[in-house]
Amino acid sequence: MKQRALWHRLWHSPYLWRSSFYSGAQMAVQILLGMGQIWALANYLPRASYGIWGYCAGITGLVSIFTLPGMGQMITYGAARQMDGVLWAGVRIRLQFGVVASLLLLAIAAWHWQTEQRETAGMLLLAAFFLPAQLALDSMDAYLNGTGNFKALFWRRLLAQGTLAVAVALAAWYSRSLLLCALLLYGGGFLLSLLLFLSLLPQRRNRDLPENFLSLSRQFSLQSIGNTIGYNMERPLLARFISFEEMAAYNLALAAQLAVGMGRLVDRILISRLADPSRGVTITQVRWGMQVLFVLGGLGYLVLLFLLQQLLPLLLPHYVDALPIMAILLLQMPFTWSTSLGLSWLLARPEHHPYYHRVTWLIMVARILLLSAGAVLAGSQGLAWAWVVLECGQFFMVFHLVRSDQTLSQPSSPP
Repeated sequence: MKQRALWHRLWHSPYLWRSSFYSGAQMAVQILLGMGQIWALANYLPRASYGIWGYCAGITGLVSIFTLPGMGQMITYGAARQMDGVLWAGVRIRLQFGVVASLLLLAIAAWHWQTEQRETAGMLLLAAFFLPAQLALDSMDAYLNGTGNFKALFWRRLLAQGTLAVAVALAAWYSRSLLLCALLLYGGGFLLSLLLFLSLLPQRRNRDLPENFLSLSRQFSLQSIGNTIGYNMERPLLARFISFEEMAAYNLALAAQLAVGMGRLVDRILISRLADPSRGVTITQVRWGMQVLFVLGGLGYLVLLFLLQQLLPLLLPHYVDALPIMAILLLQMPFTWSTSLGLSWLLARPEHHPYYHRVTWLIMVARILLLSAGAVLAGSQGLAWAWVVLECGQFFMVFHLVRSDQTLSQPSSPP
């Protein structure tokens, strides 16, 4: 009966219909643009250059730990409570730390230049100039997500991602130049993020910050270091065992992560509602939602696997070797989709933050260990299986937590 009542509330909620439309449309457009860009890069760049593209993406992702990516969680948390100061404070701090990231990227680019890897060095040099500042400015996404302003988030991301995807795809088709594509990606991305951020300044309502802003920011930032390493270490590590031509197949296979990430729509849609105790959402309803999302993710896996088997040989016949890796990576879908709701619940309620931190720390350590073992033992397919094992383990950990813990089982507010 409780689940039926919740379903009735969701069905008749203008907020959820509106937020689902904009967030779903944004995710769909993001996937289409991402797939178009991936297709253009894989189809028009030399295969080795496309491998370098992925390798540099991993390097820049690792270095981004110095831009405090975990600050975005704190910005969402504060914005959901109408505290606009979290955005401006977060961007300022991330810009300061970004100087360290730029210097480190310059050093890595110089090392690749000395080893005669000129394309790699050039791409990393461009990233050093533009990327850290862009990542800091993109904190506005977390802010808009927390405020529930999904319409603004949709149009801002559509403008930025659409412009960049089209520009990079055209550059790949016209020039076949990795460095021109990188210049448009990093330089153009920085300019667009700057313009979009400046347009938010007149909308600032206050300078309020949560009382525990600094302490929570440190916690999320420390966790983000391990998570960022875990999510970006795979391709730099894999480059020690395979060539850039082989790396290109793994880059293409990672397109499957776009579909896996669709489950994180739950974070964008529900986080501000879950953060409001007056909504009366119970842990029993969260468990029910996790089960529903698991089933939907399983159905999505079967549909996408069928489509990939039919379309990939037609669209990119020289990348058929990426299909087995994609099939493995897509196995994450039911686990990731379901876990996203449980983690959103833990993050949204301050009283559950100790549980959230416990889970994320355990998964962070496991991710680094398993990805390292997968790359060493079985190369790209080993990495793919490591991702599946990680998501499966995280799912069972979160589901067990919300099912058995008596503290979480108590409703946080009266129905």
